[in-house]
Amino acid sequence: MVGERLMMQNASPGPPLEPLLRDLAAAGIDARWRAARMLSARGNDAVDALIKCLYSNDPGCRLLAAWALGNIGDRKALPFLERLTEDDEPDVRLACECALGKIVRISPF
Repeated sequence: MVGERLMMQNASPGPPLEPLLRDLAAAGIDARWRAARMLSARGNDAVDALIKCLYSNDPGCRLLAAWALGNIGDRKALPFLERLTEDDEPDVRLACECALGKIVRISPF
């Protein structure tokens, strides 16, 4: 009973990250946004995986990863988002700038 409770406390909330990361680059916009929202809800568990998504060839994937990172608010993402403020895609640049502003507002220190 105690072991079972401990396992549940250490379990990651929500579905595994890998399918959500695949959906972030899916063809359908609904699946992509759903994945971005669910990854954002995962919080710090998803930060490293989302940072990797910032290097995707797919601008939509980069945009949604930046959006999710902004919602999570982990300062670890700041240097990666800052690099993408010079992305070739204007929408990605805007998403990164918004995420940077949000992270700084959420956790100023």
